[in-house]
Amino acid sequence: MPKITVVTMDTLTDDQKDKVKEIFVDSYYKEMKALSPKKENLLRGFTHVLREEAIHVAMLDDKPVAMAGCSTNKRRSMQAHKTDFLANFGMLMGPFGTACFKKEFETPLQINDDTLYFECVATDEAHRRKGIATEMLSELIRTLPYQTFSLDVYNTNDCAKRIYERIGFKETGRKKSLIGKIFLGYQENIWMSRPKSL
Repeated sequence: MPKITVVTMDTLTDDQKDKVKEIFVDSYYKEMKALSPKKENLLRGFTHVLREEAIHVAMLDDKPVAMAGCSTNKRRSMQAHKTDFLANFGMLMGPFGTACFKKEFETPLQINDDTLYFECVATDEAHRRKGIATEMLSELIRTLPYQTFSLDVYNTNDCAKRIYERIGFKETGRKKSLIGKIFLGYQENIWMSRPKSL
């Protein structure tokens, strides 16, 4: 398995940050393409979405290869940017995307102070199935000062669910998603959790 280092996005160069955004859009293109089928529009529309201090990035030879948003009950790792959404997704999908994004990714999490929530976990396509996401999440669990770690995964993403189970996450519940069913091709969010020490 390649040896990675994990850093926060705010410590990266502009070119490295652009690569992180590319990993994000490429990994979630299926879910985002309802806003625009053009990846260039998605990259521009999501330019300011990632809160850089809350995005942890796996680096391999100074190149970003994976990312994970780390959210708490006080701060989420992403935020909608209405101006960018309007400019790149249009007068219909821009406001719709802003409203959906705010509801999904800006609503405060109902978790304890000692819980960290992983979201928007993504790996560069060229580095998938090499254990990088597993190594990155394991490193974050080892080093960040939280006692419980949680996340959710779409019910259609069996590969990610298996990765999370391998590092000790267990299903704790499911929530139906009307937006997911209508626009994004999934029906439920599967909630998973694990303690710091297994």
